[in-house]
Amino acid sequence: MAKVFVHGGQCEKETVITARKSSTTECALEFESTCEHIQKLAVELKKVNAGSEMTLPLRDTEVYRAASKHCCRNSCIVPAATLKAVEVAANLFPAEDAFIRFMEDAL
Repeated sequence: MAKVFVHGGQCEKETVITARKSSTTECALEFESTCEHIQKLAVELKKVNAGSEMTLPLRDTEVYRAASKHCCRNSCIVPAATLKAVEVAANLFPAEDAFIRFMEDAL
């Protein structure tokens, strides 16, 4: 199982994504979110095939196809965090924090 917390930044929305390996190839997904868009995504995106999600082009994954219908902005980081949770739950990569940090321009 993998559980990740996402703070959306300026929108101030928060999401907890839980991915559980439910079979040899599938991961079940659960979303708890203060974002109404992610709540709609959660209704559609209940499970994914971990192997195909990690090998398909980004635009062809179930995660990003569902996100393209429900997320309010292209820059929403919840879809990427979802794929990270899936790869950890499927034992494809170890759990490690990932983040975006804005830095002052040095120029």
